Amino acid sequence: MQLKSKVHWIQHPDGYWILRNPEYPTFIQVDNIDKNVISQLGKKPITAIANRYDITLQDIQQILQKLAATGMLEGTEPPPQKFSFRQILFFKIPLFQPDQWLAKHIDKFRWIWTAGFGFFLCFFLGQTLFLWLAYATDIVSAHQEVWGDFTVAPINLLKLGFATMLVVFLHELGHAFTLKYFGGIVPEIGLLFMCFIPGMYTNTSDQYCLVKRKQRVLVVAAGVIVQIVIWALAVWLLLASPPQSLLQQNSYLLMSAALVTVVLNLNPLNAFDGYYLLVAMTGINNLRKRSLEFYLDLLRRQPSPEKTSDQTILAIYAPLSILYTMLVLSYMLWLAANWISKIFPFF
Repeated sequence: MQLKSKVHWIQHPDGYWILRNPEYPTFIQVDNIDKNVISQLGKKPITAIANRYDITLQDIQQILQKLAATGMLEGTEPPPQKFSFRQILFFKIPLFQPDQWLAKHIDKFRWIWTAGFGFFLCFFLGQTLFLWLAYATDIVSAHQEVWGDFTVAPINLLKLGFATMLVVFLHELGHAFTLKYFGGIVPEIGLLFMCFIPGMYTNTSDQYCLVKRKQRVLVVAAGVIVQIVIWALAVWLLLASPPQSLLQQNSYLLMSAALVTVVLNLNPLNAFDGYYLLVAMTGINNLRKRSLEFYLDLLRRQPSPEKTSDQTILAIYAPLSILYTMLVLSYMLWLAANWISKIFPFF
């Protein structure tokens, strides 16, 4: 067994290695010993490799299983995802593969990631925030105009839905273009359903092969930045529109869609951008899982393998995550109970 020719190594500043397969893309994270073992595959017998690096054949077997599961070895490919009951409440539907299209158009937008544009954007958003606060009464009037008339409220609610879809789509393009700018691969964009609520997603797993933390943070933050820019543009358009006009109403709806989705996205206790932004900023991959394992080690009275600098974050995150999950589930059960009681009063 030997590695595919497309597979290559990336040295991470934190002291480990990333083996990346751009074909799918997939990657695994290994230490120096595992890297040496993997590099010898196909060149020496398995027993000779085990003796040289003082590891067992079972250890090598586990390494081979990881390589096969990620399609790293010749003649292998990642297995299809197995069905689980979790997919009933959370599942994805891939729509298209955008990587070639992104590669074709990325050069047109490279100016977006320059320092000059960044300073301009900060100034523009600061001015928008000032206007938003200064003209709060006009925005409240627009709110009353949109939702005050019950005859047009259903139409405006439908418009808000379409505005939200537009904001979310542009949000996902922000992720995709930023990852492509840093040399990553974006294999798919599609629909996701959480508790049967539709949304969109972009497969940006290749961001974990970026060795600079700043780049990973920007990939995750790009979607939220796009939403904030849409909010800012909608604010300027709203304030420039004639009072009680259709343009003012639509601008308000676009502003609301951007603002609401930003608030939802930035919640780090959801599996949205807020969570992945926290992961990228702290450098703690699989934060939720490792936070729970941190407490399991405490219950078993075993020393934690986590760094001392990470333990505070891990200790805080797990209780908040569990409490938030319990509150959300309780609220959903309460809604379901109310719905059942209205349909079947005898219950």
